[in-house]
Parts: sequence; C-alpha cells; structure tokens
Amino acid sequence: MEHQAANLISSARRTLLICHVSPDGDAIGSILGLGLALRRRNQDVVMACADPVPESQSYLPHADEIVQSPSGVFDLVVSLDCSDLERLGTAYDPQQLAGIPIVNIDHHQTNIRFGQLNWVEPTAAATAQMLVRLVAALDVPLDVEIAACLLNGIVTDTRGFRTSNTSPEVMKTVSELMNAGASLPELTDRIFNHRPLGTIRLWSLVLPHMRLDHRILWGEITQDMRREADYAGNGDAGLVNFMSTADEADIAVVFDELSDGHINVSMRAMPGYDVSRVALELGGGGHAQAAGCTLPGPIEEARADVLERLQSAWYQQGQME
Repeated sequence: MEHQAANLISSARRTLLICHVSPDGDAIGSILGLGLALRRRNQDVVMACADPVPESQSYLPHADEIVQSPSGVFDLVVSLDCSDLERLGTAYDPQQLAGIPIVNIDHHQTNIRFGQLNWVEPTAAATAQMLVRLVAALDVPLDVEIAACLLNGIVTDTRGFRTSNTSPEVMKTVSELMNAGASLPELTDRIFNHRPLGTIRLWSLVLPHMRLDHRILWGEITQDMRREADYAGNGDAGLVNFMSTADEADIAVVFDELSDGHINVSMRAMPGYDVSRVALELGGGGHAQAAGCTLPGPIEEARADVLERLQSAWYQQGQME
C-alpha cells in the first residue's frame, strides 16, 4: 500500500498534509517527517494542524512551520493519524478542498476509510512507523531530521515502548531510525522527563478532585483551572496517561472543557479492556487502550453519558474474561 501512496504523493504538484486536532507526538512527528521527506524531493508541501503545536513537541525540527490555516491551491490532501474528516478540524476546509483527492494514512482501528486511498494498519504501533516505509517508497534517504520526527511519533504512541503492540517489527524500525542519526535517549528524555510548570500546576488542581467509580478513574479540567494554572496548551497535558498508572483502575478518563464549550474526552484502558468502542459510539475513535471523542457541553452531561457507557463496557468486558 505504501507504493500506491507514494505514486500519488510523488505526482502531486502541491500537497497539503494535515493531522488531527489536539495533536499528539505521533501526529506532529508524522506530519513533520513526511513533510521534510517531500521537501527533500523538492516538492511543494504545506503542513497544517488546526491547533497549535504542543509545547512538548515544539523542539522537533521545523515544528514552527506547521500552519493552522492553510491557503492556496492544492491538488492532493494527505491526512495523517486521523480516523475521520471531522478530526482534521478547521485546517480542512471542505469547500476550498472539494473534489481534491485524499490519501488517508492512519493506524487507528476506528478509521472510517474516508479517503480515495485508505492506507490503514491497525496493527502498526504508530502512523510514524508506517511512514518509515513510505519515505523509503518515495526513494528519500532517511536523514537525522526525518528520523528524529518519526522516532518521536513511535516513542510517544507506544508510551515509551509500553503498549501491547510494541513488536519486534517496531524495534527493528526504531533501530533503522537510530542508525539514521535519531537519538533515542534524547527523545525519550524530552518526551517523558520535561514539562512546563503550568502542566504541573494544572495537574495539581485536577488530581485532588478525581474520583474512582467501579475501577474507572476520572477527572475534569475546566477553563477556570486552565486560567488559574496559566496553562495555555492543548489537551489534558498528559494527565490521562498519568492517571492510567493507578493500580486500582482499569480505565482512566479525563473530561477537558474547551474554550467553545465542547468537552474533549480522553480515555485509557489496561490490557484486556477496550475503550475504542465507546469512543466510536460517541463519534470519536482510537485504539483499544487509548481513545477519545469530543462532545457538546456542559461537562456534567458529557461526564454522565461517558461514564455510564464505560461502566457498561467495563462490566461486559470483565464478564468475558
């Protein structure tokens, strides 16, 4: 499939790369890795994301060149790490881009195959892992910048090689990226050992009020909390990953109030439990152990709906063990 994608991408005159809203390390690493590879071919490419690059990913090479509102004429759109068009947010203008073919490259099992070409591999640990093969199919040698971006995506989406899909094939790809010059120790240190003070302040406001219900641990981030913590970043600042380490919980959830009143829901599950089904029911998507969705507010209604569905799923999946 990478060769079909490479043929379409290499023949495009001007390509728009887009990743999902509230981007994580795989989304940013993927868009930068592929964008830099296309520039090595002297192709005209624009990299876009509806939300700003998180501060935790801003160290990646050329991260400041990702725009929020792409303009101009394109003849190809490449969607990266996104399970449906809605998750591309305002960076994808359906009127401006009407009729322009979409190459959909993703590894989420809930992907709805919305492109003209759909390269979806749920067994891949990260979209960035898939892109290593695409870069090779484009006949672009891996260099240290491309390799660092793609390794960033793999490290973040495997949570430091702790997810169940961390296979020998993943580690083989990691070795290839390291041989191209990417530093695994440096990337791992930046991803897991550094965070802004605002993140710690935000966590300190949420953690005292988190609740454990039937082995489902949940917490809430409000706009007031963001202002008090002076945290202007996207998403939950990695809080749901931290909460998922609690021994007493099988599922962790963070309800994050957005500035427009919508509620972003981030879910994590222990092996043996699947939260992607609930996310898909609510218009979102993701993986069995990491999924999410965005719901209308207020936060109380979103929380009640999600927790009821998760408790039902938790009980059913526990009964099947």
